[in-house]
Amino acid sequence: MMPLPQTNPANPRCPRCRAKDVIKKGTRTTRHEARQRWGCNRCGHTSTNLVTRHSPYPVKVIMEAIGRYNLGHSASQTVKYLKRRFGITVPEKTFRLWYTAHKPICTYHTIRDQIKRLIEPDGLMEKHYLQHRQVYVYTLHHGKLDLLFTYPYHRSYEPLREYLAAVIHHHFPHHLFTPNDPVRSSTYPVRLSAHVTRKANYATKLAALALQIAPSNKKRHETLQRFMLLNDSATIAVEVPIYLTPEDFTYFQSRGFTFPFGTQPITGHIDFLQLRSGYLHILDYKPNAAKETHAVTQLTIYAMALSRRTGLPVKGFKCAWFDERDYFECYPLPGIYPRT
Repeated sequence: MMPLPQTNPANPRCPRCRAKDVIKKGTRTTRHEARQRWGCNRCGHTSTNLVTRHSPYPVKVIMEAIGRYNLGHSASQTVKYLKRRFGITVPEKTFRLWYTAHKPICTYHTIRDQIKRLIEPDGLMEKHYLQHRQVYVYTLHHGKLDLLFTYPYHRSYEPLREYLAAVIHHHFPHHLFTPNDPVRSSTYPVRLSAHVTRKANYATKLAALALQIAPSNKKRHETLQRFMLLNDSATIAVEVPIYLTPEDFTYFQSRGFTFPFGTQPITGHIDFLQLRSGYLHILDYKPNAAKETHAVTQLTIYAMALSRRTGLPVKGFKCAWFDERDYFECYPLPGIYPRT
């Protein structure tokens, strides 16, 4: 009798036929670890589901090394850190080969040297734990904030920096996020439509790398957020709290917006904020992006909320949701503002 496929959502698809009917098929032992092997019940193909499967070193060591170097530490400091943390001796030449091999995906290398001259490693990232019913790890990348806002096509988004700084001040309305029954953007009972485009994007490739080292499904968001902050060239902040109040509802309605607001404030947390190509991108990680049905509504709320908090027009934002396979993008404005 053929064994049933595992239902764990962390199980990979078959890399050959893309089937979901995949089961565990023992392990493959390397010099430093035992790696899970997977077998496809449809085509019989077996794999280890590791993007770095041809290296004998643990994938966590490789990814941690790249991130550590991108914090601004030297190559020699990075390999010493790996020895202290993992007890594994990595030749500096080997580390440099890892870094070079991952440059096509980990695009932070294009701005690393510029940022290294601006900020020391200890000041590069700022992290705060927000007690908003559950703990959210709000994190800023000061190096990208300082550099990307010097680009002429990003200067119009300068009010965003003020809002990101205001989140940690005492006057920020954290009380809106703590009631027992807040209206949350992720479950807001409205179904918006939009012109959605499926695109190729670095976010999917970064997710494929980062999710290999997530210790559990519960830690997927946190692991991916840290990885993208450290290793891409566009993510400036993660877990950004946003909110809309009844006063904001009145503002939008007076200007002809058609979003069906209720009577209670709406709150949420943006997974990723990116600055690239002259747009502010609002991204959300969805484990099964191709089947997602609520993302347009949720991301539209994010865009409206960020517009009100910063004074920036909704038309200046792009929204997207993704997983390690798919990336879907839309403009939020057409779905809530009728054309004249």
